[in-house]
Amino acid sequence: MQGIHDQRAHVAYRRLLARSGHGYPLWIPEPDDTLPQEYRQSGISIGDVGLLTDEGGFDFIFNVHASADDSVNGGNVPANFVPLMWSELGPRPIRLSSAIVWKSIVSRNDYLHTPHRVWKSRLAGEGFGLEFSTSRTQAAILTLPTGAARENATNLSVYKEYAAQHAKSWYRYVNGELGRCATNGTLYLITGCDKTDSWGTA
Repeated sequence: MQGIHDQRAHVAYRRLLARSGHGYPLWIPEPDDTLPQEYRQSGISIGDVGLLTDEGGFDFIFNVHASADDSVNGGNVPANFVPLMWSELGPRPIRLSSAIVWKSIVSRNDYLHTPHRVWKSRLAGEGFGLEFSTSRTQAAILTLPTGAARENATNLSVYKEYAAQHAKSWYRYVNGELGRCATNGTLYLITGCDKTDSWGTA
């Protein structure tokens, strides 16, 4: 076990950026190339159930809002799977924001809660790159040249009740048929995410 002294890049990135309050930062946000094309086109979505990978990505298992035979799930769902219908979530089940204006997120200091000192943030040469330098021994940066769109589920209580009702069958499926060896508390049900078509991490 690496523990709190784990210095791998994706672990430091997650630990440092999580303090910024924008959810769980993924070092590898791209979907696995072996997943169905429909999923790879849309990426992580509300209703996804999966695990965090050791490399800093998301291991998609199935989506609770899609039927078992939907192209996204492809029949790969737990036994007696019952999808969560959008109609069960009430009016306006998703809150959308298509104009997230922040273009970069810099990790924050543990004690002062102020951004790391960024000495440079400019176009590099004639290209569209960015240059950053910091006085800290560790820092994490996420750049979003075109911004991002945010979507969040609004009726979280329904998701909590649904997950509590089906969690045992999810773990039986993930650890039995799929052999993922997932321990209690490591399965995630996605209720919100930020998406962009252009990004950089460091």
